[in-house]
Amino acid sequence: MTDVHTLLARNLKKYRQILGLSQAALAEKINSSTTFIGNIEIGKRFPSSKNLDLLVNALGVKPADLFAEEDEPEAQTRYTARQKRKAQLEREVMESISKAFCEGD
Repeated sequence: MTDVHTLLARNLKKYRQILGLSQAALAEKINSSTTFIGNIEIGKRFPSSKNLDLLVNALGVKPADLFAEEDEPEAQTRYTARQKRKAQLEREVMESISKAFCEGD
């Protein structure tokens, strides 16, 4: 069993990279520093519960996903499904906005 610091470090980096975010971009999203993100990813620091909430929201994951073992593919599957749902909802909202503006002409 892997310790929570290592799991958090590994999973934070994995989900950050999946989203295509640099450490600086993620730090900006949570109003923190690049050093803070980097230190979490190397296991040097452990975030407070407040910062964990910010990270979870910024990455669009569940808290458990940040502490999942590598052999838990359900976490990746859930994340991928949520990302697909989010993308679909964004498309639908944009289509609705576009239709609303076109109808107003």
